Amino acid sequence: MIEPELFNFKPPLNKHDYVQKHWDKLLANIDECGLTHSISVVLPDTIFIPNYIENIFTENGQYYLIKNVTLCSLIDPGFITSFVKNGNVYAISLNTHIDAEDCISITNRNLLQMSLIQSSYQNMCLPAKDSKITLDLKELKFSSKYYQRIKESFERFQTKFDMLISWESNNDDVCPSSIASYFNKNGFDCQGCIPRSTTTRKYNMTIPTGIDNFGLLDTWLSYFSLDINVDDRIPSILPDGKLTKSNSRNVGQVTQIVWTGFFDNQKVKLLLEKFKEFQEKEGKIYWMAIHLEPFTNSPYPYTHRTIVLNPDSKYFISYCTKCKKC
Repeated sequence: MIEPELFNFKPPLNKHDYVQKHWDKLLANIDECGLTHSISVVLPDTIFIPNYIENIFTENGQYYLIKNVTLCSLIDPGFITSFVKNGNVYAISLNTHIDAEDCISITNRNLLQMSLIQSSYQNMCLPAKDSKITLDLKELKFSSKYYQRIKESFERFQTKFDMLISWESNNDDVCPSSIASYFNKNGFDCQGCIPRSTTTRKYNMTIPTGIDNFGLLDTWLSYFSLDINVDDRIPSILPDGKLTKSNSRNVGQVTQIVWTGFFDNQKVKLLLEKFKEFQEKEGKIYWMAIHLEPFTNSPYPYTHRTIVLNPDSKYFISYCTKCKKC
């Protein structure tokens, strides 16, 4: 007997729409995103990469792995007073899966956000929306009944997290590593980490000009990341059918730099500023594409972003949207 088809789920269709932004608006848009796990930069026709680009995260990109962190430790008066009240804390649970396990993060404006499985948020007995609980750590008052209720709820929560964490102080004279010293003094296992980077080059490439057809550029970047060669001689399944002499250029090489680690929004903004400076100094005639890959287990709304910097001071950022049904 032939089994009937029980399910016929079609995959969701998504597309990238690129929107032009002024530079200040582009930087402000970064704050709408969550924490970034990977940054990929594609630089066409670029041979020399200055040290201030390659080593951008060597000195100021350090973050820390803190093991067996409890929720109670994140609302401890010492932690709140020393770090939350005096800067911005960024953190995310490591090796956890959203909707299948308990996940937590601390993101913009010191918001502790928890995505919990059903048994966890029911046991916690705190207001939850779609299995998510959000607490503004900066607004907690230690003498209030509300704080005592949260503390009692967190004490019942036995799960411990391995977390990536960093801190940006409001005082430039205070070392960001103070947060690691705090956890170490309180008996937690702490490890210092820095982002990893790889640089690759591909030679004799055909690139789209990008200015007039972002659909073509977006598809080309996807092919490039998958190591699929596309040029103006081989027909390819691109939006316009193929690259042509009118919408593309042949270049000697394309350089790609990929940083992987833990990046808060201030570090992403710093990288964008440095590449804008690099483009202005070098007088590049082609675009630069910067892709931001978020942590997939963040309770904070996360989304992919591709930013295109053009030499004529026109900046574009992509938004991932669902296509309408045919």
